[in-house]
Amino acid sequence: MKKTIPLLVAAIAVASSSLAQAQQTGPFPGFYAGLSIGQSKGTNVSEGEVNDFLRQQGYTNVFTSADKKDTTYRVTGGYQFNPNVAVELLYTDIGTFGTRSTVTGGTVNADYKAKGFGVDLVLSAPMTEQFSVFGRVGAIQAKTEASFSSSGTVGLGFAQGSKNKTGQHYGLGLQYALSREIAVRAEVERFRKLGDDSTGGELQADAYTVGVIFRF
Repeated sequence: MKKTIPLLVAAIAVASSSLAQAQQTGPFPGFYAGLSIGQSKGTNVSEGEVNDFLRQQGYTNVFTSADKKDTTYRVTGGYQFNPNVAVELLYTDIGTFGTRSTVTGGTVNADYKAKGFGVDLVLSAPMTEQFSVFGRVGAIQAKTEASFSSSGTVGLGFAQGSKNKTGQHYGLGLQYALSREIAVRAEVERFRKLGDDSTGGELQADAYTVGVIFRF
């Protein structure tokens, strides 16, 4: 997956160079599909909260490190009703995040991941014939999973949890039309209200992506 990011960036650069002389106007009405990829961050994956929880369970000498970042990708299909309004369906793998804790007598590890399908309303504001800004708001039906493990003398009363739940999705982005058929995007997104107590609490994540869309 890490190798995919520079390949996607290179493809966008080649397309931009080859189509630079084409006449641009947009966003254009009609169907389109796209792919975005980038980095996600589990914004509420907290070392402090894990430390507090373990201390409440009676563990001592607690130290926790967190892996809050991962690669994320999204596949999109949409319909542009006019230059200002579109609806998008999406599938996204938000990523996997984790914490690693050491305590007296052993270790405690936790991993969290989320993926799912969503629908967004996308509102665009064209600034020039090629360039536009847009915002999105919608919902995502996500499956959030958590797995827990321990070593040494540490014993856990649970090993894993899973929750299918409707969460929230919104974001802001920039779009540049390379031609009538191709445009590139950069976005900042947030996913909220994923999972519940069965997955170690609700998960919230941000995503920073670049992508390309193709119009039919």
